Order: sequence, then structure tokens, then C-alpha cells
Amino acid sequence: MRHVACAVLLLGAVTTALPASAAPQQARLEDVTPHPAQAAGMSLLAAVVNVVYFPVRFAVTAVTGEIGGLTGWLTGGDVPAARSIWSSTDGQAYIKPAILEGRDHLRFGS
Repeated sequence: MRHVACAVLLLGAVTTALPASAAPQQARLEDVTPHPAQAAGMSLLAAVVNVVYFPVRFAVTAVTGEIGGLTGWLTGGDVPAARSIWSSTDGQAYIKPAILEGRDHLRFGS
């Protein structure tokens, strides 16, 4: 008799359990809304970081543009050779607050 009762309880538990897709999920970091004070702080920090980051990024991009052009010229107009140099500076030109909060990734280069 106990085996039947255990089987009925087990069957009831299995049939009423939520599927994994319907189970409540933890909020992802991208979905969390930061507190207004935290958002303001991250915005100010991003602005301060960009005072240094943007000029450095601009200089690196300008030098890379020249080196890529020189590479293309020295290889007889080989555009893929120049493009391989130019692609090393693909990515964001400035730091966003989402990058500092960890909700986005900084991309510098291919």
C-alpha cells in the first residue's frame, strides 16, 4: 500500500511541476535598472574617463589609419593588407556608462 501511495505522490509531483522554461528566472544584469544616484555617478565617471580615453583612442586611430595607408601603398595597393591594419581599431570611440556597469563590453580592435 505504501508503494502505491508513494507512486501517486511522485506522479502528482511530476505532473504539476513547472517546466524549466516557465520557472522564474533571475534578472540578468542587462535588465536591472540602476538606482538614479548610481546611474548619475556612472555617467559622471564615464565622462571623466572619456576625457583621457577619447584623445588616446583618436590618436591611435589616426596613427593606425596612416600606417594602414602606408601598408596599402607599399604593397602595391593591396586593400586587404591595409584593411587588416585598419580593422585593429574597430570598436567604440568612447566609454559608455553601461561599459563601466558591466552591462556592455568595450570593443577595441577586431
